[in-house]
Amino acid sequence: MPPTRSDISTLVQMYLTRHPSERGALDPLLTLLEGEQDPTSRATMPAHITCSAVVIDRDLRVLHILHRASGLVLVPGGHPEPGDRTLRAAAVREVVEETGIKAGDLCLTPQLLGVPIDIDVHDVEARRGEPPHRHYDVRFAFYLVGEHPELVLQDAEVAGAEWRGFDTVSSPALRAKLLSSGLDGRPQPVNASALIFDDAGRYLLHLRDDLPGIWQPGAFDLLGGGSEPEDVTLEDTVRRELGEEVPDLVIPDLEPFAEERATGTDGLCVPIQVFAGRWNGDPDRLRLTEGVLLRWFAPEMLHRLRLSPGTRDLLLQHAAHRCALLRQGPRYEQRNDTGQRLLAADHAPVGATVPGPRTGAVPRPAVPADAGEIARLRSELILSEPLDEDWLSTCRDHLAARLAPGGDARAYVVDNPGGGLACCALALVDAVLPAPRYPKGLAARIQAVATVPDFRRRGYAKAALTALLAHLEGDGVTLYELHASDESAPLYAALGFTKDPALMRMTRIPSSAHATAHGT
Repeated sequence: MPPTRSDISTLVQMYLTRHPSERGALDPLLTLLEGEQDPTSRATMPAHITCSAVVIDRDLRVLHILHRASGLVLVPGGHPEPGDRTLRAAAVREVVEETGIKAGDLCLTPQLLGVPIDIDVHDVEARRGEPPHRHYDVRFAFYLVGEHPELVLQDAEVAGAEWRGFDTVSSPALRAKLLSSGLDGRPQPVNASALIFDDAGRYLLHLRDDLPGIWQPGAFDLLGGGSEPEDVTLEDTVRRELGEEVPDLVIPDLEPFAEERATGTDGLCVPIQVFAGRWNGDPDRLRLTEGVLLRWFAPEMLHRLRLSPGTRDLLLQHAAHRCALLRQGPRYEQRNDTGQRLLAADHAPVGATVPGPRTGAVPRPAVPADAGEIARLRSELILSEPLDEDWLSTCRDHLAARLAPGGDARAYVVDNPGGGLACCALALVDAVLPAPRYPKGLAARIQAVATVPDFRRRGYAKAALTALLAHLEGDGVTLYELHASDESAPLYAALGFTKDPALMRMTRIPSSAHATAHGT
């Protein structure tokens, strides 16, 4: 279904709020939107809408392409197609088709959100059997999320590409708007969500409507949504969204917890600021104006829900954080990465929240860059014969590849405030033949649980392993194996591991293994 005329009219009016001097030039477009013809169809004459993407990198340069048909150097763009639900989706599709940049490599700018940066009015000469006509080109600004992706140009229509600074952008009107825009090229959160927890360690989740156009339809998610122009801060955004979705829900204290990235309905990357807040109440007593229902869920239930992996990991991370904090004594003070004061109290910490990542007491999912430190902890604290540097490098490279998306390694780690890791819990997932106890045919071997001596007896190992096991259960793993020392056996027993007298550990290492390990 193409964009509705009313939606386009609202978008144009939002643009005119920012640029009221252009109303005279755009009055014919508003008149076109009141008619019966589809304003996005190229068959609509004598004027119709086109869409363009203004892709901005961190060096404040804009992507331009050389169009073969016109011989002009322009930003990527073209005519909307029937499958484009919005004008912005049409702009995203055009940049994907013409340059090979993926939609997920782009995000909205926090300065403009979804409002066009420019609406250019220009006349087009007769060509390809079309009479002379007018284009209303609606231009949306996007930031690159990461480094420059490799361009794969659409050879049939595009002859080349280049990045131009704001002061050399080909369109004079767009150039002027960019130079006065305040755009900085740095992706920042444009959505805000509320991670709401209670004293029992449960999380309040919102079941979304299963309707077309809804973000993650029919799935459980956090409450929240996108920023609006009137929101001064992201906390304003999340509080406005809570007021709109659940008017009776009052969270006195909301603290920044983490940033996550999701995929929007048009494929764009959506950076989200997550705020954590404590509330004890009955969700059935709340008025719900959007979605289907609100329910409390314990962390061990998350794997049974239709829930995005990113949200599930975020909730498990928060649960592990609280577990670690509540073991720190009756009361202590910390500051997070932004210098905010954070308090935690033993049992039911009134008004307290959990610090964000990298405070030294927070388990988080491991990434490939952690492979070297995990290999070092395994070597120094677990293996009876520590590895030399060549073997450490080999293990690091193997593990880094296996921690990458699609790999078979899963790990949670606790950062050492002085650098490196204070603790790690690592598992390797194996495919086995299905059986009643492991119907998905997935088993996990707990390969390493290690804590630096100076950080022991603080609950780090239990917090990291608890988060790891919850993650594995969410992946469908139901069979676990590990080899425990006498010192660590009580920890594993507390987490449900039991001895199996029917099994006896036996090992066999061929005598040629050491000689062939490095290809010698």
